[in-house]
Amino acid sequence: MKRILCALLACAICTSVAIGFSSCGCSDKNGGAQTPGYVVEATEPDLKDGDFGYFIVNSNELMLTSYTGKDKDIKIPETYNNYKVTIIGKSVFNGADITSVEMPDSITTVQDYAFSSCNGLTSVKFSKNIKTFGNSVFFNCRNLKEVDIPASVKNLGSRTFSATGITSVTIPKSDSLTSIGEFVFYQCQDLKEVTIPSNITSIKESAFSDCPNKITIKAAKGSYPENYAKTNGFNFEEIKQ
Repeated sequence: MKRILCALLACAICTSVAIGFSSCGCSDKNGGAQTPGYVVEATEPDLKDGDFGYFIVNSNELMLTSYTGKDKDIKIPETYNNYKVTIIGKSVFNGADITSVEMPDSITTVQDYAFSSCNGLTSVKFSKNIKTFGNSVFFNCRNLKEVDIPASVKNLGSRTFSATGITSVTIPKSDSLTSIGEFVFYQCQDLKEVTIPSNITSIKESAFSDCPNKITIKAAKGSYPENYAKTNGFNFEEIKQ
């Protein structure tokens, strides 16, 4: 009975991790249970270019997956080996001792935690074609005081700029971006004003939660951002758009 239960358990484990692993090995030649045969191996970049490592996304694109250098001023390459660098992967610079970042205009996506807890980060130049920020991209970058969000952006992930040092921010005027999601500016200790265009038609209640200053929302009269400001106790300043 124990042998049967072990065999069933081993098969169940193999089924749950089948994607990305090889050869299950649920039983030996005599039908007895044995340890599943999958192997977890450390991920290595497909390509390396000095201090940068890349994953090949397709025949044209690369994802930046690692940085091993010591430079504090980072300029991310636009191309390598006839590929375009289009994605900054998860946690690439998480906790790194860097001061500034310059992204090429080939970048369209920045994934979760890419620059989180970079306490020395003070300057970021975004790609003009960036579309998506993942979750917590700049979380806890305490010395990041200014950000210029490009009009190309379609999505701001949860906690994108949470716990940063930004004092004011302008949400871009664009039909592609219509909402400010959960905790995007959570715990921004120095945030005092936010300019929000009329294309924003949804703002989560937690978007500016736990910010100690009474924030002034600058927006067009009669717009959704004005209603949000007055409903949630923010200061409101009318601007023409």
